[in-house]
Amino acid sequence: MRLHTVLLSAFASFAPLAAAIAAPIPLSFESTGEDRKAIEALLDTYTTAVSNKNQALFETILLNKDIPFSDDTSAAKGTQRYESFRKAVFEGAPFTQRFQDVHIQQDGSLADVSLVFVNSTARGESWGWKTLLLLKVGGQWKIASEFFTGH
Repeated sequence: MRLHTVLLSAFASFAPLAAAIAAPIPLSFESTGEDRKAIEALLDTYTTAVSNKNQALFETILLNKDIPFSDDTSAAKGTQRYESFRKAVFEGAPFTQRFQDVHIQQDGSLADVSLVFVNSTARGESWGWKTLLLLKVGGQWKIASEFFTGH
């Protein structure tokens, strides 16, 4: 009888762990509802700020200025290259940016966004692919990292 009690007690102590392990994996991580709307608003703020050269607005959507932020050709120099991006975008020639083929995946306060960006100038268009890692901090979605290509 004592062994039975000890075994039941031991199994009971593993019950929370078993419940956590048994949680089903979602069939999809596609962002929905209010979080998706908030992430889409962040993306709208991004293109508005970049297209209007509004650095102050842009920086409101960043977690901070020290986040990993780099294009694929500069990664060997380090990934914390926001300052290079800032100079090119906010001090460089004007352009209009739009996003297309946007994919938003989310699990709780972590979201992954991949998209194609298109920059338009009087001379033509350039494009690239970017991936953004977002964190929801204090109820607000913020960019925690950005990596991109350019063509």
